[in-house]
Amino acid sequence: MALPLADYEREQQAFDALLQPECRERILLFRGESGSGKTTLLNFCREQVPPSIPHVEIQLRGSAVSVAEIFFRAGRVLRWDHLPNFTEQVAALEGTPKTQIDRNWLIGINNRISVVMRVENPADREHRRAALTDAWFDDTAALPGPMLMLFDTYEQATTEVQDWISGPFLARAAQVLPVRVVVAGQTVPDKNNIEWGHCCTAHDLYGVAEARHWMPIVQATQRHIPFDQPLTWLAGVCHALKGNPKSIMQVIEGLPVREMHA
Repeated sequence: MALPLADYEREQQAFDALLQPECRERILLFRGESGSGKTTLLNFCREQVPPSIPHVEIQLRGSAVSVAEIFFRAGRVLRWDHLPNFTEQVAALEGTPKTQIDRNWLIGINNRISVVMRVENPADREHRRAALTDAWFDDTAALPGPMLMLFDTYEQATTEVQDWISGPFLARAAQVLPVRVVVAGQTVPDKNNIEWGHCCTAHDLYGVAEARHWMPIVQATQRHIPFDQPLTWLAGVCHALKGNPKSIMQVIEGLPVREMHA
């Protein structure tokens, strides 16, 4: 059974709104320092996503996650038969006739996407990335319901990936109703962007400083606070640790396990 989440109720409500059919603010930003609970919040929210909504989770960790890799992972989740414009664009860029797109061709599509995007001339590379991005959004615009892209650790992405997400990707996401996006990190794209800021909501995560929000966690982890006034003691911990969720969880996990009476 998943642990309850300590507070961040406004952030949870913003995420819930993201999944509604007629959501207006379809881009959600979570910014917080290390230990502020970003990934825990994302994991908790992800578990609330109904099976009917396809979602793609991407940890943006350096060169291992390129734009090509993001496209590939999204295709695996959405299924390539739902991305006909995208697959045809990949085939066109590599010079493959449309008639040759079949199961065998799709088996190697990860490598195909990487190859067509790996050209030396920066202008050609930008042109190909834009063509594939447009084709991907043409396909996702036709989806019957919402789909969700979850990006974590934005600050660790390459400059190329950061520029693509904060520029062309979010600009198109703002215009395509089915696509919903969450970006989390110690830094996140600037919400004042004129192209997509109008349909974005941003939340800064400052931690959870009130002890009452942590008592359910103490109970759920079967821990015991061995003091006469447990809430007062926990309030002191929260104050000393400045509401840092990671540090507070470490203290809770170090408490004695509650004895179970027959």
